[in-house]
Amino acid sequence: MVSADENTDPKELLRISIQDSRIDVLRSLIGQLSKGSNFQEIIDSPLNENGTLLHYAITKNSLDGVRALLSAGANPCAKNSKDQTPFSLAQRDNIKAAFVQELHQATAQSNLGRVCQMIASGVNPDAVDAQETGNTALHYATSFGNEEIVKTLCESGASLNAQNATGDTPLHDAVKRKSEAIVRVLLDFGADSSIKNNKDVSSFDLAQNSGSEILQVFSLNRVAQNIRRSPSMESVEFDQASIISTDTAPLLSHDSYRNLGKIESWTDLLWPQPHYIKIDSNESFIRFPVDNRLKIYFDGSGDGEPRRIMQAIQTLVPYLSTIPLSVEYRGHQVDNSPLDGRVTCGIFMDEERNGGYSLNITEQGIELFANDYAGIRYGFATLIQILRIFRRALSRPNDLSHPPLVENGFHPHQNDDNDSSNDPLGIIPCLSIKDYPDMTIRAVFQDFSGCKILNVETVLQMVNRLSYCKISHFFVNFEVRTTDRYHLPYTNRDLFHMTQVCEELYVKLVPSLDTQTTCEVPLAMSIISKFLDDFPLSKMAHFGPNLASILIENRSELVNLQKRIPRIFLSIGEINENDHWLNSMPPFVTLCVEGKYPFHIDSFISPTINMVLKFPTTDVGFLCASPETTYKNALLATQLCTKGSTKGVMVCDFSTGCEIMPPSMSLMPECACMGASWNREIDIKRFCFLLPRITAEHFLLDGNLVSLLEQAATLGRVEHELTKYSSGNWKPMHNGDLHNHVHQTKSSFNISVFVEIILNPENIRLERLTPSIFKKSRIELQKSMRALNEARKQMPYNYELALVLAEIQLVTELMTLISKIGQALCRYGADKHGLTNGNGDVPQTPTSPMSSFFPHYGVSKLPQTIRTDLANSLLEIRKKFQHTWMCRNLAYTLPNALKIFDNLFKALLPPNLQEYEKIL
Repeated sequence: MVSADENTDPKELLRISIQDSRIDVLRSLIGQLSKGSNFQEIIDSPLNENGTLLHYAITKNSLDGVRALLSAGANPCAKNSKDQTPFSLAQRDNIKAAFVQELHQATAQSNLGRVCQMIASGVNPDAVDAQETGNTALHYATSFGNEEIVKTLCESGASLNAQNATGDTPLHDAVKRKSEAIVRVLLDFGADSSIKNNKDVSSFDLAQNSGSEILQVFSLNRVAQNIRRSPSMESVEFDQASIISTDTAPLLSHDSYRNLGKIESWTDLLWPQPHYIKIDSNESFIRFPVDNRLKIYFDGSGDGEPRRIMQAIQTLVPYLSTIPLSVEYRGHQVDNSPLDGRVTCGIFMDEERNGGYSLNITEQGIELFANDYAGIRYGFATLIQILRIFRRALSRPNDLSHPPLVENGFHPHQNDDNDSSNDPLGIIPCLSIKDYPDMTIRAVFQDFSGCKILNVETVLQMVNRLSYCKISHFFVNFEVRTTDRYHLPYTNRDLFHMTQVCEELYVKLVPSLDTQTTCEVPLAMSIISKFLDDFPLSKMAHFGPNLASILIENRSELVNLQKRIPRIFLSIGEINENDHWLNSMPPFVTLCVEGKYPFHIDSFISPTINMVLKFPTTDVGFLCASPETTYKNALLATQLCTKGSTKGVMVCDFSTGCEIMPPSMSLMPECACMGASWNREIDIKRFCFLLPRITAEHFLLDGNLVSLLEQAATLGRVEHELTKYSSGNWKPMHNGDLHNHVHQTKSSFNISVFVEIILNPENIRLERLTPSIFKKSRIELQKSMRALNEARKQMPYNYELALVLAEIQLVTELMTLISKIGQALCRYGADKHGLTNGNGDVPQTPTSPMSSFFPHYGVSKLPQTIRTDLANSLLEIRKKFQHTWMCRNLAYTLPNALKIFDNLFKALLPPNLQEYEKIL
């Protein structure tokens, strides 16, 4: 019986009620005490060294007492003298279930503070309400809670794909609730929309069947097409590929190359590679900050302004969100600044290279000092790369796609007396880095002179990714027809916005212009003047060959132009030793010349002339860049840039190639050349095989997606190998041949077989090619498609990643279709002349050229049933192309871009359907 006088401590009355199992009295007392202002202090203050009332109720195994106290708001995070929370004391399942019930109730009521308390006390966010229902806190949040609750649970490690008793995931519940905001949060954190419930219905199917606007959120990554993909006849053919003749088996096979693409040290993933890096010999380390915040302090003795240092760092903060880490600016460093997450930054200007920095990670914290503000940004980018590498190694310790991160025996979870292998925070190795750019100009040239004109969002995203890899200049090139009225595809507001964003990223936006043909001097200068009016903030400009020749021949105009634009780049075609103007160029002019071997210009050009070497992202006349071309350009960049007059490297995405290729196909060539221009001493031969992984790490921000870039490289390899075979230049290459390949003269072929079939389907040369070779090509491409489908399953929800995947899949499907057309042409064309052997191949004789067997064939000569099948496939590809093109480019460019399919589609249509092609 509970009894007490008026002087009895209320807390003691509550304890006695629990002791005597008088829950009715306990609830009555709580109801009365809750009206007072000190109620929370009463139930949360410790009874004794054993803890609070909640601790006491648990030790007494009073389930109803625990429930009553939790319902009253008792603090589950309070600790006793042994540093134990009430939940950690609980031994019985029913007591633990009471805490889980409180978490679920707080979640459903969107009580964010209570949810955080329950999780902090030790309650597992994935605990279910009952075995019969199987709902987790995230199920309750998506069904009843708000967006903030869902986000908090996701950040706390709640399982995004947990299925309840009916097989529903939280994403299923969010779709049923028709909450677009919650669906978006779940997808952003990586929820899998392909998981099906017990009724065999996925969350995407649910959204599609309901016809709600939520479907638009899913459609960004084109799940509709990929989830329901069924095995096709192509897949059956792939599984039965043993019929390939052995004489073509070596084609496209470079298994020995794959052995070189191994990561020897975690430092291999840093890009561009730092010049000097030293790992602490004692294998010391620091831990990730407990609160997931980097505290930025400023060195008071430095030359830099804290505000500008903050601006340089802030542009990189989005790259930390995937770890996740955040940044907190604390001001000038003081002696008692906490060590946890401390990053001290400062600028000490000296006579060394611009952009140089030093990064020291010690047990006393992280120090980043630079020569200028760009150096601060470059150094912080390197720090982010290190943090991402070691945070990912912690979160995916068993990922076979990531080799052990070892350097001189150091492993991120090794030699820790406190068992750091179970540390939820992770560790960072102590090291020192001294780094600087070898080249002052590390540029990417984006050509908008054709039908490919990227939208502003894509341009800015591209610059952002490139700046993360430390480019210095971004050229945007336009072409003007002298017969048309001058105008640019972007508004003045767009151009101003681009300039401002580039400036914030410490990238110089360089406007570039050329005319379609040569013109008179007054007209040329008028066009240039109008062009510069559109870029009032630019202090440099680039002019293409036609305008450059006019400016060179009219030196006075060039000098007058310099008064308006201090720095001028001129692209020159061929340079001859007899050019009288060559060694008299003023110092404000930089010549942009093609980087190629042999490089004769250095033998007669003056070392006082400024020069930049240009390298294309792919070969003219080809759809894709081959790995050999990428390696060749990067190696030439390191070798030719040792010349005294060379100021830098420009990697160019020209419109002279096949313009329908998406920007994602140029990522690896750009990544390779930028790394070579930053550090000329790197071993390009070794790193060229790591390029897919490096590009995935720093452009896609996910090393797990390396297969996307590997398949992009495979597409280029297939195209170039097939074309070499057609021209008679193909031969198997070994590892030692790769370096020699760089110094070979230009091959005799200048257009790929794939481009020829697309653009000239009625006059195709099929020299040396057989049905078996085209079939081998198709099998390689089908392997790539399977790898891409597997990558999709592992890919987190992200619009940009989904678009990159869709672009590479589109190119793969297009090349597969072209291979199928080539296979049909070889088979039926050869049969017409009666020259095939049993496999449909044409016998080759050393005395007879292949052209005598194969005249020029046209697609229109194929059987009508085959042509109809091919035309339908082309229409499907054309439809997908429209989607990806509109996501990247300005809308008005689509009609011109689609014209590339016109010739092939028209050739595939029978005569009675030619009018359909015009309607289309």
